[in-house]
Amino acid sequence: MKEIKRSVLVAQSPARLFAIIADVESYPQFVPGCSYARIESREPHAVVATIGVRRGALATEFTTRNELEPERRVTMSLVRGPFSVLDGQWLIVPIAGDGCRVELTMRFAFANSVAAVIFEPLFATTVASLLDAFVARARATGP
Repeated sequence: MKEIKRSVLVAQSPARLFAIIADVESYPQFVPGCSYARIESREPHAVVATIGVRRGALATEFTTRNELEPERRVTMSLVRGPFSVLDGQWLIVPIAGDGCRVELTMRFAFANSVAAVIFEPLFATTVASLLDAFVARARATGP
């Protein structure tokens, strides 16, 4: 199983970063390798979404349930897809002034061992680039 952890300080409010993370429908506009995003269901504090990923030889989709704690955290868990494990968390921690520290932790393993050899490096690269994409989106669209 792979685990990727990244964090960054951002001169944007926790509310701004949370809004971008929770706006799943917009992912194809700025998330590397995201070919489509579809909301399966939405509740006040949870969203089930299917994400299409196309990067190099990797072309797949997966569905996650995303538990939402506004301005604080998004916790993801696998509903279906080519993984035996896929879970993660966005954590947003306010810092002095109008900024925050954003942390992303993702754990994943492909269910098929042959697919794992081929696709884990591509998916790991995609996951590693996520935080940069969200920060760039916040800077490009925010005050």
